[in-house]
Amino acid sequence: MSAGAERATAALLDARIDSFRFGGHAGETLRGIRLVVAPGTLTAIVGASGSGKTTLARVLAGMLPPPSPGGAPVAGADDDPDDDVLEAVLELCGRRVAFAPGHRVRIDPAGWAGRVGLLPQEARHFLSGARETVAEEIAFALENQGVPRPRMRERVRAVAVDLGLEGLLDRDVERLSGGQERLVALAALAVVDPAVLVLDEPLAGLDAEARGRVVAWAADRCARGRSVVHLTRREDEMTVRADDVRILAGGGLARSSPARAAEPCPPAAGGVVPSAATGASASHRPSTGGSARGLLALSGASLGYGDPGRARRVLRRPRRTGQPVLTGVDLTLHAGETVALLGPNGVGKTTLLKTAAGLLEPLAGTVRRTGRIGLLLQDSGDQLFERTVRREVGFGVDAPRAVSHVLDGLGLSDVAAEHPYELPGSVRRLVALATVLVKDPDVLLCDEPTVALDDAGLDLLRGVLAQRAGTGGAVLFSTHDEDFAAAAADRVIRLPGPGGRDPHDAAAA
Repeated sequence: MSAGAERATAALLDARIDSFRFGGHAGETLRGIRLVVAPGTLTAIVGASGSGKTTLARVLAGMLPPPSPGGAPVAGADDDPDDDVLEAVLELCGRRVAFAPGHRVRIDPAGWAGRVGLLPQEARHFLSGARETVAEEIAFALENQGVPRPRMRERVRAVAVDLGLEGLLDRDVERLSGGQERLVALAALAVVDPAVLVLDEPLAGLDAEARGRVVAWAADRCARGRSVVHLTRREDEMTVRADDVRILAGGGLARSSPARAAEPCPPAAGGVVPSAATGASASHRPSTGGSARGLLALSGASLGYGDPGRARRVLRRPRRTGQPVLTGVDLTLHAGETVALLGPNGVGKTTLLKTAAGLLEPLAGTVRRTGRIGLLLQDSGDQLFERTVRREVGFGVDAPRAVSHVLDGLGLSDVAAEHPYELPGSVRRLVALATVLVKDPDVLLCDEPTVALDDAGLDLLRGVLAQRAGTGGAVLFSTHDEDFAAAAADRVIRLPGPGGRDPHDAAAA
């Protein structure tokens, strides 16, 4: 589409971003960007980790910096080096907002949010945390709008069916997997039906079936005249359907030809043998296991969550008995091997890893651990709390050389003085990994470690896992990335989907 044709299009969103610079940083994160989003279109923006995708998403949603059209100059605003600086003009459904240095920007948050919605990369941050069930969480925005209850139930049910959540509507939000949390956050955003949806890595951490549902749902929205802006670190199932594909690099946007359809990912090489976990299948290739000593063993284990805890009793909510997520699990992890754990969202991968780490007690059976255990959580926000990267990695570690060694090994030395939450999500992921590696665990457990990483980050992660196993340790990680599992693991364990079916075979069917 030519520039003239773009101007002739009745755009839902028209963004001209001349410059964006974070306070305290000399370089611009975004510059010279023009993006026109027409009704009924899917726009894909592909950029490597740290390219500015999340910053662009927030600007498009009117969230950076504090917002207004032509406000009065603010005395001394240009003198504060810690202020973010945005020069941009955004037009959304006929509303125009101009951002300029030295001006307070004002915006009607409710009116703006009703027209454009943002799903953040860390989807949990979109959830209110104030609702007990999935249905209540999805309905939260509708309640604030005063939507009549019958209409509210109808809309919640419809979006739940679209995204495959109808079986989870009564589920406790705190008992969802990471992928299920992302789908619930997407449903809570979509239920108000904004004209434009800006989605930051919406497919991250989802199994094949869920990814397909999200792609189909986005296409249906576009068919109804709504628009979707999809930001992703690499080409995927959604970019191949995009009307407009852009590459974000060097702070600017460049056009790209539409992405090719992603080829189905083959399972790891090797034959299928009985799995360590009941009902699952496992693929093997030669490893150093066998006669090597076992560092982690689960025997006859039933895994799940027990008493929801004191908070529910204080709130006088019904006390629920813990129900097993997995039963009859027999798994031994040997020194020198790397094992990948695959399966649909909500099947129990995180529960297994948390039990292996000792964060959960098995409901039945036994867990035996030898040596130090390290766990990389699925959400890096649950693992980071210090003011700088160096302080974060060095917390509780009286070995400055070890801290420096880990920072160097993960390419984090240049950001050692930065606040973790001012870094891109991919870098935060590596910081969280560094906090685990610095303790030199014998068993490294990683929950969805590939999420938010681009190709360079995946190569780095693969090297870390190989090094850990190569020095006599063992690695157990969960993932939905079939390619990464095939490249990094000696053994692949597949937890079954509903009805005991193999989720990989089902996805390919």
